[in-house]
This record gives sequence, C-alpha cells and structure tokens, in this order.
Amino acid sequence: MSTTKEVHSSSLPARLVLSLVHLLYSLFLQLLLGFGWVRRRLSASQRRLLLHNEEPECSGEDLRFENDVIEYDVRSLDKIPSHLVVMLGPEEPEYRQLARFIFWSMAAGVGHVSFYDHRGTLKRNHHKMLNFVSQHPRGESDQIVWTPQLKTASGLLPPRNGYRRRVVVSFFSPEDGKHTLVQTAQAISHQLRTGVVASPADITQDLVDQRLRDRFHHIPDPDLAVYFGSVCSTYGMLPWQIRLTEFLPLGATRLQDVKPDHFMNCLYRFAKCEQRFGK
Repeated sequence: MSTTKEVHSSSLPARLVLSLVHLLYSLFLQLLLGFGWVRRRLSASQRRLLLHNEEPECSGEDLRFENDVIEYDVRSLDKIPSHLVVMLGPEEPEYRQLARFIFWSMAAGVGHVSFYDHRGTLKRNHHKMLNFVSQHPRGESDQIVWTPQLKTASGLLPPRNGYRRRVVVSFFSPEDGKHTLVQTAQAISHQLRTGVVASPADITQDLVDQRLRDRFHHIPDPDLAVYFGSVCSTYGMLPWQIRLTEFLPLGATRLQDVKPDHFMNCLYRFAKCEQRFGK
C-alpha cells in the first residue's frame, strides 16, 4: 500500500511539469496568433487607405499559420461538428473573409461547411469565393469539393480517393428551404398518383428525409450554425434540416472582424453542448 502511494506521489511532479509545459506552449501559440493578427490588421488598414477601402487580403503565410494553430487546438475537443453553416444576416458578403472559414474548417476536421445568405447574393456569386480559394495553395492530401459543380445524376459526392482531409462546400439561399420542401412534397404526391409510392401510409419522415438528401448531395444535417452580431435569426434557412442544429454567435459584430479565435470559441462551446435529441 505504501509503495503505491510513493509511486503516485513521485508521478505527481511529472504531471504538473507536463501540464505547465502544455499551458506555456498554448500561451505561446496564442501570443503568436495575436501578433500575426495585429500585423495583418495594420497592413490591411494601410492597404484600404491606398486601395480606396477594398476588401482586406489574407496571405498564404497567414492562412497556414492560422490553420496550424487551429489543427493543434482542436486536439483537446471531444467532438467536432460534421456540418458547419456560416449564416449571413444584414452583412454584405466579403468573399475573401468568408473563404477563410473553408480553410479553418478543413484544419479543424469539419467535413462540411455551408454558407447561407437570405438574399441569395452569395449563392449567385459563389465563383468569387472559389477563385479566392484556388489562389491559395493547399496540401496534396487536401480536397475541397464544391457542390455547385457536381453534375452527377445521382447527386452523390465523389470518393475521397486517399485524401487525408476533405471539406465539402455548399451555398444555400431561401429557395433551398421552404421552396425545396414544396417541390419535394409535390414530387412525392405525383409518385403517389402514379403508383411509385404505393399508399399514403408509405409517406413517412424517413421518406421525406431521403428525398431531401438526394437533392442536397446526401450531406448531413447541420449540427452547428454560426452567425454575426447579437441577433439570432434563421432567416428561413433549411427549416427541415435544422431540427437539431446549435446556433452560436461568433462574438464578432462585423464579418470583417472575425478571427480564428472567434471560430475556435464556437467549436469549444459546441463541444460542451449536451444534445439530448428531444429526450
């Protein structure tokens, strides 16, 4: 008994040292991230004065550093959202800034990231974000799938083909919400009349879910949605699919003020959420 106590006592200082080293390393990373953010903000301010308030740029070096910090920090999280939605309210789209969520999500291990704009501007101009992302190199084992480009008859996502990290990017607007539900209901009603669906008893929640998954490339329902400012509103976003979605504020009043810290804080809060699924 005494031997066990001695072993436990001797291992205590070692654990304290490891905890202290981990804490110091985390603080060091946060200081570096803060320094990089200050440097970017100063240079961005100078560019805006010179370029008449054009959108701030984000260099490949900055993105790589941000991604490395996020990839390290998420190791302490018990769960990661499988599908993240970035919601726009009154904000005007800033394509460079929004594109950073794609890189951050890939670094964090989020498999699906979607953007919802209730005015449809972002969906109509998603090629601007695609162009920005294509200008920044990524690892050979990283894959970005753009669902607007999918032309397969089944709507299925392409296979991973050995890619270590993959993020599927989608764009939604109000027409993908209630309008899609109406179209799905009309299609099922037509199938009932033509005998494809045998009887009204066969029209179940599972059937509706399957039809909607077919329309949305079989991506999972969102489990985390983040928004800007202090007003939480769904703006009509995917009413059927957000039954179990956690809505969290990013903590930044304006889109252009969002930093990796805001993104990580949402992931930390999501990891602590206890989802009871109606129980």
